[in-house]
This record gives sequence, C-alpha cells and structure tokens, in this order.
Amino acid sequence: MPLMMQAFGITQGSAGWYAAAAPLTIAIVAIPAGVIGRRYSLKRTFAVGAFLQSGGVLASLASTYVPVLLTRVLFAVGTAITIPVATAVVAQWFATRKVPLVNGVMISFINLANAVASVATVPIATIFSWKAPIVIYGAYALTCATAWTIVGKERPRQSQMTEASGTLAIDNRPDLSVRQILSHRTTLLLASALLGSWCLGNAMGSWFPSYYHQVFKMPLEKASAIPSISTLAGTAACIAGGILPLRVGRRKPFIIVSGVFMGVTAICAVLFNNILVICFSMALFGIFSNLQTPSLFTMPVELPDMSVRSGVIVMSVMQSGGNLGNFIGPLLVGYLFDITGSYIPGFIIAAAMSLSLLVSGLMLPETGPKAKRVVAERPAEAP
Repeated sequence: MPLMMQAFGITQGSAGWYAAAAPLTIAIVAIPAGVIGRRYSLKRTFAVGAFLQSGGVLASLASTYVPVLLTRVLFAVGTAITIPVATAVVAQWFATRKVPLVNGVMISFINLANAVASVATVPIATIFSWKAPIVIYGAYALTCATAWTIVGKERPRQSQMTEASGTLAIDNRPDLSVRQILSHRTTLLLASALLGSWCLGNAMGSWFPSYYHQVFKMPLEKASAIPSISTLAGTAACIAGGILPLRVGRRKPFIIVSGVFMGVTAICAVLFNNILVICFSMALFGIFSNLQTPSLFTMPVELPDMSVRSGVIVMSVMQSGGNLGNFIGPLLVGYLFDITGSYIPGFIIAAAMSLSLLVSGLMLPETGPKAKRVVAERPAEAP
C-alpha cells in the first residue's frame, strides 16, 4: 500500500479503497451471481469466476490508480462466483458426511495462501515493483482457471452422492424460487452468522498491528507478525472442523462453541499487554474463528427442503452478509478511534457483533447425518 500510494501520489483514504473494494463488491454482486450461476453448468460458471479472479494480471498494463482498482473489482466478482459454486460441486462429488472435511481442506488452503501472501508480498514488491505481487498472484489464478477448464468435471445436473453407499443418485429436493430462498429462515441465519464473525475477524486483521504498535509500543515488524498466529491456528482448526463433524455427525455444536469463545478470545488479545497472553489469545481466536466454517459452508447443501443448486444461492447470500461484515469491521474501529481516541470501543462492538454466530447456531436446524438418522428412526405417533 505505501508503495502504491507513492507511485500514484494518492492519500491513505484513496488507497484504502483497494482493500475495501473486494468485500464491498462481493457483498453487492454475490446474490445476483448466485442466481445467474444456478441456471448454467457448474463447471462453466466456476471457470468464468476463476478467470475473473485472475484479473490482477491486467495490473501490469495500468498507468493510473483507477484501472488497478478495477482489477480488484474483477477479482471480487470472480470470488463471489467461485466460492458458492465450489461448494455445490463438492456436494455432487462427495457423500454428505464427507462434505465438511472437503470444505475444511479447501478453507485451510485459503488460510495457508493468506499466510504465504502476508510473508511474500512485501519482499516481492520491494525487489521488483508494487505491481509484481498483484500480477504474480493473478498469473497463478489464471493458471488454475486454465487447468480447471481442461480437467474440471461436474456430475450430471441435479445429481449427488448418496449418504451410505457413495453411489450416484438423483437429488429429489426441490429447486426453490429466488424469493423463497432469500426469505428462508435458515438463509438469513447463516448470513447473520457470517456477518458478525467476519466483521470481528477483519477488524482484528486490519487494526491489531497498529494497536500493538501504538498502544503496547511493539516494534512494527513484531506487531505485524502476531496476527499470523491466528492464521496458522485457523488452518489447523479448519481441518479439525472438517474431521470432527464427520465423527460427531452434527454441525451445530461447532457453531455454538465458536460463537461463545470467538469474541472473548479477541478481547483477551486486546486487554492484556503480555506477549504470552496475546499469542495464546490469538491462537485461540484463530481456532474459534475457523472451527465452525466447514460446518457453515456445508449446511446450505444439506438442507432437506431445497436442492444443491438452491444451496448455491444460500451460499451467495452468506457471502454477501459475511463480506458486508468485512467491509464494516475496519471502518467501525477506525471511525470510533477518530471520535474517542481509543481502539477499544470499536473492538468491543465488533466482538459483540460476533455473538451473531452464537445466536444463529442456537436457532439453526441441525442438518448433520446423525440428526437425520434420529428423525428417521423416531416412531410415528399413533393417530
């Protein structure tokens, strides 16, 4: 960001839009993208999103700031398409009980990529130019998009793997209308869960280095490295969050536990100027902000009253809600700091908003296989 500001002679406010453009764009376009994507081949829809994610390669041609900003918008539109479609593809290829594990592996790769980027971006930009990281990451995305068009496959329309035998079966659940999906109680609860938890996560990621540097007087390099602890812990938690629901056969307990402790661990990382407490709290925050994610991303394709393709729109609504939280979090902390002169009010409010994860977890229906088995085995009531 400082190198980009220097190259274009722009202010911090203008440069901040490069960070804000992605979550704001995803929040706006996720639902329309999901509606359009449901009507077409999942493979082709995913390919379109994957190629849009590689828009960063165009930054090599940019001579002003606005075209660079547009590459960020292209990336965001692609992300709004690929994430829900990927979940639907997984639901077609894997038995229901295995979907949380596969989702956990996918999300852990996202965390690993974030960790790699946090380490590699500044050296690449320093050695070459500020454009280099954007172009390199875009070229990697372009390579993956090309590979998907060659080897990527999808199951026949409306088919998925059966629960026990692992054989292909027809998904007989109904395709709901867009209006029915958007007003569905579970859709709104899942979006609310992500809005609060992602708001806190992005508020921490954006402001904790500045907070530790300015308030706890840490060297900037050390302050910037501490949030990577939560990223590494979160990567392990994603894998655990995929394996444990597979063993337990339920989704809700992992959402509820994460909702209880996510805000608490964030506040502990703020209030205590002790490096051991901070590192321990950051590790726990990484765990509780990621443990529930595989379950949340699995539930839309397990809902008994809508098909997998309807679940794509549910995922799009979740993306919209979560990225709205991503957009709000940094602004909330920043503006309250301008008003009060302290980071604490913003952190506390963001932590309180993360309780939406707990509330949603308590109110969501259980979609795991064990809950379905209990319902199936329950004797019918006498007339």
